[in-house]
Amino acid sequence: MKQLSILLFVLCISLYSSAVSKKTVLENELVKIEIDLKIGTYNCIDKATGQVCVKNANWRVDNVLSTKTLNTVESYKIVTDSMGHGKTVVISSVAKSKMVMRFSFTLYDHRPFVIMKGGVKNLSGSPIQVKEISPVENATLFVGSDLKKNFRLVDGEGGGAPTYVRTKPNLNSQNDLIMHFGDDNDYRTLVAGGVSYNEFSKFAVIGARNMRDTQLRGMFDKQLKYVAYYDLGDDKEYFDAVNPCIQVSQSASFKFDGNPDYVETSTVLWSDSIIDISLLHLAKNKPYVVGLSWCDDSEYRKQDVYLCYGDKKVKYLADCKLPSLAKGEKPQMLFFEIPADAAAQNPVLRVKRTSGANAVVSEVVLYEGRLEAGKYCKAMDILPQEPSFDDAKLQLFAADEIGKRIDAGKYYEFDKDLFYLDFTTKNPVNAAETYAATLKKFQNINLNYYYFPTICLWYAMMPIYGGDIVMGTNDAVGAVDEMKRVKDSGFLRYTTMGIRLVPDCYDESNENGWWDDEHWRLHGSGPQGDGMVLKAGHYRAPYETSKSWATAIRDLGGLPFTYFQTAVRSKDYAEAYPEHMLFNESYHKIPAYDWLNRGFATYDFTDAGFIAHMKGVYANLKDAKIAGMMFDYPYTGWPIYGGMDDKYSTAAASYRNIFRLAHTGLMDNNYVHERNLKYGSDIALGYVSSQRTWGDTDVITPEMVARSGLRWYKNRVVVNYDMDAKNLLKSQKVGGEDGINKLLTMSYVTASRLLLANSFGTLGANEVYKLSRIFPYHQFPKSARPLDAFVADYPRVYGMELTGDWMSLTFFNEDEENSKEISISLDG
Repeated sequence: MKQLSILLFVLCISLYSSAVSKKTVLENELVKIEIDLKIGTYNCIDKATGQVCVKNANWRVDNVLSTKTLNTVESYKIVTDSMGHGKTVVISSVAKSKMVMRFSFTLYDHRPFVIMKGGVKNLSGSPIQVKEISPVENATLFVGSDLKKNFRLVDGEGGGAPTYVRTKPNLNSQNDLIMHFGDDNDYRTLVAGGVSYNEFSKFAVIGARNMRDTQLRGMFDKQLKYVAYYDLGDDKEYFDAVNPCIQVSQSASFKFDGNPDYVETSTVLWSDSIIDISLLHLAKNKPYVVGLSWCDDSEYRKQDVYLCYGDKKVKYLADCKLPSLAKGEKPQMLFFEIPADAAAQNPVLRVKRTSGANAVVSEVVLYEGRLEAGKYCKAMDILPQEPSFDDAKLQLFAADEIGKRIDAGKYYEFDKDLFYLDFTTKNPVNAAETYAATLKKFQNINLNYYYFPTICLWYAMMPIYGGDIVMGTNDAVGAVDEMKRVKDSGFLRYTTMGIRLVPDCYDESNENGWWDDEHWRLHGSGPQGDGMVLKAGHYRAPYETSKSWATAIRDLGGLPFTYFQTAVRSKDYAEAYPEHMLFNESYHKIPAYDWLNRGFATYDFTDAGFIAHMKGVYANLKDAKIAGMMFDYPYTGWPIYGGMDDKYSTAAASYRNIFRLAHTGLMDNNYVHERNLKYGSDIALGYVSSQRTWGDTDVITPEMVARSGLRWYKNRVVVNYDMDAKNLLKSQKVGGEDGINKLLTMSYVTASRLLLANSFGTLGANEVYKLSRIFPYHQFPKSARPLDAFVADYPRVYGMELTGDWMSLTFFNEDEENSKEISISLDG
């Protein structure tokens, strides 16, 4: 009681001090936060050195900044929770007649980080949609330090979004980031990100929030009016329901290797043949200009460009060769005229492949006005962006396309959407791991580990990947037959095997939405694409139910897995249950054409009736003892155009609910997989066991290894990373076994789930034996650290502490052709 009385006395002194000086202080043994209530900013200080590490940070809700509000200390609180004991200060910021922002800052005893959250009271007379919450805005970092010295910046992207090390201070990352600089005598690290997820995605930014956007705004300052910009490679939607905006027909993105000076232009959107760029909500009878940027990672791509509107089709470019990054050429931008008579007819700029692997576009920018005739269809080199270290400010915020509805006069606290900031832990490896451990605790993650491999029957069936359609039939009978082959091989002496059945019908009426035994019997796999002919059902005699084939797999010693196409609509389900669909319509058009949903809205995962239906779906799978499932095309479940029955749901919350229903429906010890190639958000953490980090593949590449390796701190801690299927036969190098050894070793070291593209009917005893050498995977929350990630151009050395005396070291040569000497200083 005596200690508590002293603490309360100290808090009273602080409260009194703030009333007089309009300043308040919150501190523990490591961190001090000084808040200037009059100005609406705060500083964060490392108490060990006295350095101001975060200076003049603001807080913000949407466009309301703390520097424009009346700020007071609302309360001090003593907190005791799973993180331990600590103190919280709550700041109230009143924006005249609009809202009250409440931001809280919490420090725990002996902890090096700050936990932050926001809340909003709606003072207006009508509901508002809160779309952004930021506890850190415009913050200057590490006052007095030279950030240029050995500067490194690593994004915290998830899923299939690119992850790599940058050496310049400009980054807009989903989830979190790690910044490091200095030398062995004096180095510093900052980790910032989301530390719990519920209704919003999180973003961490160093430098300009969109530096390229700013550059394009000023490109034709006196000639053209800037209207909209879309970085096609970053997988974020830019839809606007009223104002002019850009939409694209495809959703597959890719990052070309190398080219760190061109972040936006080296990430591309690709399609096998055609990319349609729709220009929506243009003002009638006004001329517009569209700029496209592109580049090639080889030297073979050529493309046509057309303008289509009404019944017109105008060819702007024919057989245009793209600049080759492989030959050191710069990315280019070209500008195209959108005539005034096209504006009201939903014009589409069509990019068509004429040679090379596929069609690609990097960026689209839209201006209002006209250029001189000589500037149209002329390639212009894009110069590298040079971010300034003087402008390397930090922003940390949550965002959602739909936003959170708050009714008039109501208060809402975002108590499950927390933020994290650590600027005192110097070692970047330790700082990142402390962040991930804290995220695991706040998000209440109890992760299941893939200690076994899994055979994907879709890959095993596909001749272009691992397959042999005779050996790997993608149906219930094929699944049981495959498990028999695994058992006969003797592999089960080492661990179990997952068998993934992939019900993947692409017909307009299909298994999706229904997700029941009847429709799995009705529909089967067939060639994907136009003119597809469906084959026999995925369930067939003698395994005509989920329970029958899953039981047979388990009786043979394996684990049965299945597959959903997330929110890919089935025409017959939409017609039968319009009330289960977004907007409560069977055919509600959305302003973007997606090849899977054909431009229509899909299922509503906030609708009470549909949720009840999904509980029945999972009750059937739970009764069958299905071990886990893959969610394919999960972007289809992100309702960025709204239409949810729950008017208080954000788009992110609706998306997260997809995985909550699966996780809770299958109960404990399930394996829910998110093939999250489009968004890269960690919003589903806690309900998913694994995230896919790459598009469809059956090989391993150096960039795959680096992508997972640079996420070591989250790997096996908050999620398992899956580099997609691996074909053991393709990994062989002529004259040796280094290929398969490398594939298996790095799959274990840098990822945490191994998916096989091979049927065991295609593998020999040697391949089965080598596969057995890396299993079972370990089942504790730790992965190998990329020891040289913050000092080299590419992580090549991985270390994992096994006991107090032993560490495993892995040396990886990413060069497929040449030998290389690789070393590391173990005391640096």
